[in-house]
Amino acid sequence: MIMKNSKIFLLSACALSTYIFAEKTHAQTANMTASATVQNTVTLATPSQLNFGTIAAVRDAALTATATVDTAGALSVATGGGTAVTAIVDNTAVTAAQVTVADAADGAALNIVINNVIDPINGAESFVLDNFTTSWNGAASIAQVIATPWSETFDATIGPNLNTLDIGATITTTLGAGTPYTDGVYNGTYDVVFSY
Repeated sequence: MIMKNSKIFLLSACALSTYIFAEKTHAQTANMTASATVQNTVTLATPSQLNFGTIAAVRDAALTATATVDTAGALSVATGGGTAVTAIVDNTAVTAAQVTVADAADGAALNIVINNVIDPINGAESFVLDNFTTSWNGAASIAQVIATPWSETFDATIGPNLNTLDIGATITTTLGAGTPYTDGVYNGTYDVVFSY
């Protein structure tokens, strides 16, 4: 009787072992992946460029005159005296520059710098392009120094996902005793660089 129960127990243990082994041989594996897309570039557009309109300009041997476009697109002129003159002829085309910024990380600090400034020139004559001002998303204007970085915070709720940088600047006459500038278009360039 004891031997019979032992055989049944032994057979039951063998059956259970075979069942467990059989279950393990049917295990299956799902191979999974993990991915991330890195985008450190932002999307920039330039809906408007800096335009000082049409001005009259005359040099002085020691003094200068200026024309300034602010970040709201308003033109003003000033003179240091002598024969140095800038005067508004037609302000119809006057505009501040604007750069739009999209596809940045919400809340991220964007590093910005204005550099590679080339003065507006026509033949051998030129103005000095300087005294940049900026307004981020319509905030108050801030003076910027060429080649000196600053930062702005990207806000994805604005636009939405479209922030703006408005840019103003000043052009200043060069020296030359009572010499009027030659009529024509004076073109210059500058870079606005964005990075994280």
